Amino acid sequence: MVTSMGKKEEALEVLNDLLGLEDVLACMLARKDLGGVVPEKMKIKDASFWNVVKESTSKIFPVIEKFYLYKVERVNLELGEYVIIFAPVNQTYSLMVIIPSLANMGLIDVEVENTKRKIGQILDKKEE
Repeated sequence: MVTSMGKKEEALEVLNDLLGLEDVLACMLARKDLGGVVPEKMKIKDASFWNVVKESTSKIFPVIEKFYLYKVERVNLELGEYVIIFAPVNQTYSLMVIIPSLANMGLIDVEVENTKRKIGQILDKKEE
């Protein structure tokens, strides 16, 4: 669980690196309730879109939970001009990444996997 400020700050740094990619419009380390770790500088500002994302997220997390033991790697939602990628980090958190629907998925998959691993290492660190 992201409890210490050190872990939260480290996770934010990793998320901000991912957000620096041109095709990454938004990303966060999400929980079922859309809580978690959220960078401040998202490229999507549309509040109604965020309402759809929140509603969709609440429906996706039960699917992730059901398939977690079967090693679910990704759940992608295609919403018009956007794709929302959910990549479970552990049973509590998933990396959520929003990209344009025409983005280079090969490149994004590599970056999502690298970010997921880095965040997993941060979450696995023992409290000091």
